[in-house]
Amino acid sequence: MRLDRAIVLTGRRGEVPSSIKEVPPRTILGLPTLERTLLTASQAGVREFILIGEDAEAGKAILSSLGEDKRFQEKDKRLEYVPLSGLTDLVRRGGLRDRFWLMDGDVVFAPAVLEKAAQADSGEDRDLLVVHSLEEGHPGQQPTIKTADDGRTVAAFGGDAGGRATSYAGVGLCSGETLARLAGAFTKRGSVRLDADVLAETFDPARTVAFDAGPDFCETVTSKASAKRAERYLIGTARKPTDGFFSRNFNRYISTFLTRQLLKINVSPMEISVVVLFVGLLSGWFEGRGGYRNAVLGAFLFELASIIDGCDGENARLTFRSSKLGGTLDVAGDALIFVFFFMNLPIGLYRSTWNNLWLYTQRSGIGNNIVAVVKDIEKSAGRPGFTGKIDWIASKIAPIYRRDFFATWVFLFILFGGAKIFMGILAVLTPVEAVYMFFYSRRRLRQEKTAEVEV
Repeated sequence: MRLDRAIVLTGRRGEVPSSIKEVPPRTILGLPTLERTLLTASQAGVREFILIGEDAEAGKAILSSLGEDKRFQEKDKRLEYVPLSGLTDLVRRGGLRDRFWLMDGDVVFAPAVLEKAAQADSGEDRDLLVVHSLEEGHPGQQPTIKTADDGRTVAAFGGDAGGRATSYAGVGLCSGETLARLAGAFTKRGSVRLDADVLAETFDPARTVAFDAGPDFCETVTSKASAKRAERYLIGTARKPTDGFFSRNFNRYISTFLTRQLLKINVSPMEISVVVLFVGLLSGWFEGRGGYRNAVLGAFLFELASIIDGCDGENARLTFRSSKLGGTLDVAGDALIFVFFFMNLPIGLYRSTWNNLWLYTQRSGIGNNIVAVVKDIEKSAGRPGFTGKIDWIASKIAPIYRRDFFATWVFLFILFGGAKIFMGILAVLTPVEAVYMFFYSRRRLRQEKTAEVEV
């Protein structure tokens, strides 16, 4: 069964009267809600979209804007706009014979909602509407759908009938026959507003089931309050489950605040990466100048670069602009900043003390291996061939080489005059690290070759 088609209702709905057509689109975290709806659905596997609106000219503007956006230029992605006056023709030419998603153009949702709704779909030409339980405190700004105690069987549409109260979440999974009834209801009212009356006229309770979205976010943005809830949810998706301790508890709070501001002025992830690289290299330059003030300023900029480094990824995830090139440049920039900073740290100490010992530590390559295979080592505990005590210790110590941890401790050491102590620790740990990584890499290569032979 194909579930890669969707009908998306464009325009302002909810609290805005359907007679008001010239309402600016809502933008949340740098992306209009309509574009966010389409891109999220696309992420969940939807490839064909029919946008329905009240005005043909508005449709041309929408398609023109989306057509110029690289995110909508994939070969297998199809966009069509049908004005209210063309709905009858859409039904006559066959419309959508297969099941299709029905979405509000202002709905913000987790991609998992579509996946779980598709799994819960009973088919058999029955319609499914995604809802939120009002009994759990979810605000009821959308049409109310009354269900039986099982929370799945639809009893009635509207707030007067008895039963368990739920709120329509802005997403449905419909049979092909539903399109004709939906088009008829919209045409009769002269608008594409999906209110309780349209739901009642379009969907037969006996042939409709409710699916509770549960903890997964799914809400149509109809007010400032719902926009704030959507923003809080989206900011949460910008974080990464692999974040280290300092990122989770400190850096992300600052980086997400900065990301919000940068999205308001449409700064791209690539532009942020360039800024991070500049700040990171500048930190190394100050570190190599010598003197306490330069050392503290350099360490501060090194920490700042680590914090801002989270912004490009957050920006990319929130605006669907992630790319392999961007990821590669981000990793390469991180490595360059690390190497440059730790090349200049001993030079700065030499200029401050005129002790040649620091030049020897600089030539030994301290810092060059800091970013090497750290994440892989963290995952090595319990892996076949990596179950020794040394491997277990290495997997537990590896997180200290993460950038968020390292940058913070570098800054604190230097701030409190401990640059020499820090370099001394590195001078001891670096050879140990190099030896372990040498043998670790040999075992990993041997393991990969064995796996290739078995395949």
